[in-house]
Amino acid sequence: MTTNDIPPMLGWDDVYIVTTRDGSDTLYSRSHNATYHSLFGAVGESKHVFIQHGLKTLADRPSISILEFGFGTGLNAFLAYLFAITSEKQIQYTGIEAYPIDAEIAQKLNYPQYLAFPEEQDIFLRMHLEVSFISDSFHFTKLPGYTHVPADEEFDCIFFDAFAPGAQPELWEQSVFDQLYKLTSEGGCLVTYCAQGEARRRMEKAGYKVERIPGPPGKREMLRAVRA
Repeated sequence: MTTNDIPPMLGWDDVYIVTTRDGSDTLYSRSHNATYHSLFGAVGESKHVFIQHGLKTLADRPSISILEFGFGTGLNAFLAYLFAITSEKQIQYTGIEAYPIDAEIAQKLNYPQYLAFPEEQDIFLRMHLEVSFISDSFHFTKLPGYTHVPADEEFDCIFFDAFAPGAQPELWEQSVFDQLYKLTSEGGCLVTYCAQGEARRRMEKAGYKVERIPGPPGKREMLRAVRA
């Protein structure tokens, strides 16, 4: 990665911390006029959508590769790390984030304490400070955009966690799902909190078999798209 590839950091002028109903933190983006997670519960939403209905559906595989579209606060990456160390699974995680948050903000987020893993605070901060590291069975990489992902790479699970279509319509275009389908391994899946009809149709057009699943608190449905 060259110096020109290093994305700008978001500071306190760009975001601020909000405590959600389950007691876990999220961030509010001033520019997008939206929170990074559901106000009904940041951790609850992430566990339900990305871990329960994404990562855990592939638990029979000896190792799992994850691509996250929208690293954001690092919550999903941290949950994937905790899954790796508690289940003794090898996980290769690649996160994409065009606008990472400053490490000072990350340090204020309560995820390690909330999840009862305060001893893993350093790992959570490394996710924000570094672009690549290996810790036990977890391999971490962070990229500034999905165009930086090698075209021949394959991922078992894609965490699609961009802001909603109304806030970031360019990330929900047909071309994005076409590219993500090519990056999905056979039998792999893409999971997202969003259940909008147009998003589902674009996933199906890309080649995915899409199913609606009951969503986390505050959302009736979510989507899981499988490459058969």
